Amino acid sequence: MRFRIAVAGIAGIMTAAFFLAFSPKVMAADQVKFRMDWILEGKHVPFYVARDKGFFEKRGLDVTILEGRGSLQSATMVDAKQMDYSYGDFLTAVQVMSKGGKNRAIAVGMRDNVGSFVFLKSSGIKTPKDLEGKRFGTNPGDFGLVLLPAVAAVAKIDMKKIVIKTMEPAVRTPALFEGKIDFFLGSKGATLHVVEVLGKRHGKEVGYLSFKDMGLKTYGHVLQAHEDLIKKNPDQVRRFVAAVFEAWAWSIKNPREALDIFLKANPQVDREISQAQIEASFDNTQDSVTKEHGMGYFEEAKVKASVEVANKHLELSPSVDYKITYTNEFVSNTPRM
Repeated sequence: MRFRIAVAGIAGIMTAAFFLAFSPKVMAADQVKFRMDWILEGKHVPFYVARDKGFFEKRGLDVTILEGRGSLQSATMVDAKQMDYSYGDFLTAVQVMSKGGKNRAIAVGMRDNVGSFVFLKSSGIKTPKDLEGKRFGTNPGDFGLVLLPAVAAVAKIDMKKIVIKTMEPAVRTPALFEGKIDFFLGSKGATLHVVEVLGKRHGKEVGYLSFKDMGLKTYGHVLQAHEDLIKKNPDQVRRFVAAVFEAWAWSIKNPREALDIFLKANPQVDREISQAQIEASFDNTQDSVTKEHGMGYFEEAKVKASVEVANKHLELSPSVDYKITYTNEFVSNTPRM
């Protein structure tokens, strides 16, 4: 009896060993840290869809999503290798590169610059020139502050006459409604729509001046990674980009479900505001270029023009060669939309 049990046990062990030897190996997921540009907003919906609907997981990625405090901080943290990936304003990323930063743009999220200066119409602001003498609520990592010299140059306003009021991101909107500041950065797909919705609720008319309409025609927000990561682990970068844009395409096709996923992950955010933000951000993700080349694709001419704006109006020294700032290596198979 003992002999039979021993033989059966050995046979079981050998069978198990056989299947372990020839079955696909279960690999541990890559641990990835991803930092957004700002506090939670509707434009961030696709990242949560990628995480919570399994687009990251099926590509072997375990992604931790972290809120940001400005595009400058997020780009700098990628350069310092404190983050694997980040999302933020392209010109701000170029500014970091001009100081020797090794952060590189690996895909375009927003096809055009999303920045706007938002204000209450009771402030008397109607044109860019009206910003002179007004109080600008901002913080050091805010891409509105970083790009102020460029916006002022193309809009022909004297930025020295703008009063800078430094404050935390979360208190800017209350400060605007309380009359403590006159305007702040309210980007499309983000804070702009917070003020619009809250303005309606409080019976206040809201206006805005977009950077694009003021003459700053550049790329908007981009995904970034460190140059070393791109060289040493291009497979991971490719998987990360593919997951993000598969989730983005799915979100565009299923906006209600995408919003529900975002709200489930972040129950503290306002549904009405997030709805307005997601609609605006999706409009800026697609154009004729993404239909031909895929989502996230950079046009060389527009990259060059964007970097020239940064070199000239942000007075970058040394100036940045646009060819080092970006790559299309990882967007060859993204959805065409």
